[in-house]
Amino acid sequence: MINLLGVNKMALEDRLKNMADTRIRPDTYCAYQVMYDALNSLDKEALDNAWAKGYSQNIVLLALRAEGIKSSNESIRAHRNGLCKCPNK
Repeated sequence: MINLLGVNKMALEDRLKNMADTRIRPDTYCAYQVMYDALNSLDKEALDNAWAKGYSQNIVLLALRAEGIKSSNESIRAHRNGLCKCPNK
């Protein structure tokens, strides 16, 4: 496909297929669990304590991001509600 500038551009369908083919994750992939597993023991303990104390998801997410730890509301919510594909259910 050629766009208005005359540059050959991959069709959306081809790009989606290409990206899906190269980004295959296991059936048990859980973004929250991947993030949690990458934490050191002190950060795991702090996160576990935050949940035990009833801290909100937003407070936890803001603290994670402030520490440079990548996470999202969606992955936290899915994991905490048992809707993720986590093998640790």
